[in-house]
Amino acid sequence: MRFGSVDLFMEFGDWKSRVGRPLANVGFLKALLTFGRYDEYYFFCPDLHHLKNFRERLPELIPDPKLQERVQTSLQVALAEIIREQEFQVFHQGDFTYFMPQLIGLRNRMSRVPFPVTGVTHSIDPILMNSRYLELILAGPAPYDGIVCSSPGAQGAVEKGLGWVGKQLRERTGVTFPTHLRLGLIPLGIDDSLFLEENRKEARAYFRFPPDAIVILSVGRISLRHKADWAPVLELFARMESQKELGKIILLIAGGGQSSDVSLLESMVNQMGLKKRILLFPNFAPEIKIKLFQASDLYLSIIDNFQETFGLTVLEAMASGLPVVISDFSGYRDFISNGREGFLIPTTWAESIPEFLKENIGILDPSMARLYLSQMVAVDLEKLKTAILRLAKEERLRFRMGGTAKAKALTYRWSNLIPAYEKFWGELKEESRHYATNPVEPPNILTGDFSYTFSHYPSQRLSAKQEIRLTEYGSQILKDSAKPIRYEDVQVCLFPDLERFLLNTLLQQPRSVASLRELSRKSLEATKGQVDFILLWLMKHGAVKIESPWMTPEVE
Repeated sequence: MRFGSVDLFMEFGDWKSRVGRPLANVGFLKALLTFGRYDEYYFFCPDLHHLKNFRERLPELIPDPKLQERVQTSLQVALAEIIREQEFQVFHQGDFTYFMPQLIGLRNRMSRVPFPVTGVTHSIDPILMNSRYLELILAGPAPYDGIVCSSPGAQGAVEKGLGWVGKQLRERTGVTFPTHLRLGLIPLGIDDSLFLEENRKEARAYFRFPPDAIVILSVGRISLRHKADWAPVLELFARMESQKELGKIILLIAGGGQSSDVSLLESMVNQMGLKKRILLFPNFAPEIKIKLFQASDLYLSIIDNFQETFGLTVLEAMASGLPVVISDFSGYRDFISNGREGFLIPTTWAESIPEFLKENIGILDPSMARLYLSQMVAVDLEKLKTAILRLAKEERLRFRMGGTAKAKALTYRWSNLIPAYEKFWGELKEESRHYATNPVEPPNILTGDFSYTFSHYPSQRLSAKQEIRLTEYGSQILKDSAKPIRYEDVQVCLFPDLERFLLNTLLQQPRSVASLRELSRKSLEATKGQVDFILLWLMKHGAVKIESPWMTPEVE
């Protein structure tokens, strides 16, 4: 069986790759290649730079050479040809809003054997989300394509979103478009290493916490617009501090964030006189995360932002044996039962969006839209205070809830979840066998036809009747006395044998484009597009030229 993806499931960047979607995707990739049972895993990279980085990082994720042997890498520019020649069990993406529509269209046009295309939900609140649903519908999804939803909340949002866009299309065009993708429910997972016992005393000493301190931890992106508004919680802590209710409580806020976001949070902490109560630990090294969890007594995550569909750090805290205090919001509520693994804090939102937001939301910057919407999400601060104080005072309750939380987190291990993915993909693949195996040839509505759209840009276009002749520079290239610059990412499209065949053929005499296409087809089974690409590249470098070129009118 063969797995395919145009998603590398890893990012080669800064702190952002350690949280949220990037972190979840790397965890998925490691688990897929460790626990997956497929024979081959094909990853299509955008360029040679990404291919090289991917191959170099692979041993870090899966040290076993036998597992590495199953991994095949190619370039995205070769995707269509490989889809036409090879049979795949599934093509899967780390976010269904990226590439999934294009993959569906490519499969419909090129593949001789149907296969499912799937993707995962992450943030599904962007203002342009309906455009994503529209692309997906227009691509022509099949009943054996699917979206893996990480939580019931995400599943409900996708079901409503797809259904609403499909309904609008039907009402406005009179045509019923297919929206029947399978929505699977598989949560994100965590690595088994999070369950390893660490030395709590050493972890607390690392951060120099007082031995009797009650440490409340929160880990996540530090961003008012994209994650959580800390102002209400800080105001609550300030009131509790003034009433001397905090006792030995320390709140540690850790996570990645832009300097402006970290500075804003720091200024709010200082403004409220909480500098000794609330510690900020931004942009920490990845290896510190486990120490953070092990040094803490309970976990706090009061999110109010609609971009959150799961909450991976909550799961990590549970795996570390911490009771959690979290918003009863979106996918968060699925982690715990209130009063067992921690406490769910009730939230309230608007019945309908105010007109000044509803009518303008399409032109707002997505981050501003998220900010405005989250300002109408109210958390029950009294219940939050009660939960914090109760857990801070009752050590036995913390121990009991933390143990229950850890047991619950065990079910989210990647080793348990990859078989669920394979079961989902297997069901979809089996469904695909009931459909025609002959590819259809509709136009690519999502990308269009570039040769038509921009046909008026150049002075002329390459055509079958044009005569091509070799230049002196082209002769030098044949003799290896001249070497035009070849970008490594373009080199893969030049096909050395075909390039040399064309140059040698033109060395004999000028030929028409039609003749060069036909000779190349017979000798090397080259396609029209391959021949034209190389001819134009050679022309670009002055190695060949059109015998009767387009003439510039003389200037009087």
